[in-house]
Amino acid sequence: MSNKPKKYDQVLGCLLGAAVGDAMGSATETKSTREIEKTFGGRVRDFQTPPEDIPAAGRKAGQITDAFSIPYVLTNHLLNAGGKASRKLGEEALLEWGQSEWFGPFAGMTTRKVVNRLNEDHSLGTWAYAGQLGNKLFKGHYYALSSNGAAVKAYPVGLLNPDNVEKTIEDTIELTMASHDDPLSISGACAIAAAISKGMSGQAGVYDMVQAALEGARTGEALARKRDDVWVYPGPSVTKRIEMAIDLVFRGGEYSRRHMEELRDLIGSGPAIAETVPTAIGLFIAHQGQTMPAIYDGVNIGDETSAIAGLVGALCGVLNGADSICEGYLDFIEGANDIDLRSQADRICAFLEQ
Repeated sequence: MSNKPKKYDQVLGCLLGAAVGDAMGSATETKSTREIEKTFGGRVRDFQTPPEDIPAAGRKAGQITDAFSIPYVLTNHLLNAGGKASRKLGEEALLEWGQSEWFGPFAGMTTRKVVNRLNEDHSLGTWAYAGQLGNKLFKGHYYALSSNGAAVKAYPVGLLNPDNVEKTIEDTIELTMASHDDPLSISGACAIAAAISKGMSGQAGVYDMVQAALEGARTGEALARKRDDVWVYPGPSVTKRIEMAIDLVFRGGEYSRRHMEELRDLIGSGPAIAETVPTAIGLFIAHQGQTMPAIYDGVNIGDETSAIAGLVGALCGVLNGADSICEGYLDFIEGANDIDLRSQADRICAFLEQ
């Protein structure tokens, strides 16, 4: 990888970091930190076979979930469309993903609802029914709607718009509307996409990427609230939660495990985008952008470990490049999932050179 241009190393680093975080986190998802340590005999620092009591049960070590497979499919759609983002393109990517092996075990309430609607599938099961707008419980809880699914598929827009935060935000809003048509989801998605865009400048550090994330969160939410086709409902501010994460990390001084624990306990590591995104950014800051240490904390923080570790991996990977990820992981991930990250990175770089 060292003989490739820096842009290629950054792009591949983002893709591989996101995939590694997702696949490694798939074995710990929904468990608490204590349960993770009990199940695996300590902190997880490598790919493990998912146990029988989690969503990835029955899958092999190193296999990805929705947290990486959706943006992987979306990236191909964006490249095929010459980088032109739209709500329709986002829907088409979801429809393709809905026919894949990942849909059944991993589609969340929001995404499952959208794919079923797009397929005009009226024979919904109990879990899918929970995503219908008429369900009072579903409507009454912001975390069921503004989920981290909007954020995990946001990094491709940042990769395709290096150091162009304004366009990144605009494109991210359009794509996010395909599945998460609310200001909170859009805010979190724009935060991640904007940070990746800034990282792709080649001159940005952790501080610059975090400031771009804050800009993305604020601007994305503000622009979303001006639209007539969004659904506005109560929920915590992603922007303010990111600010909380920043304050929490800096208040804690030199890194220790306490940073991970406080992010988990004070902000949360659950499926709400106002938990997942700020906590991922907090880990990114706490580890000063170091790729594998930050991914390990994402894997061991508990609950939504695939999403958090995947986001951390994308942020750190674009900052440090693919060489910051353990040797051999690229071949392992590609082989375990029958995906071609190198080819996708080549296509992205070819697009950027146009």
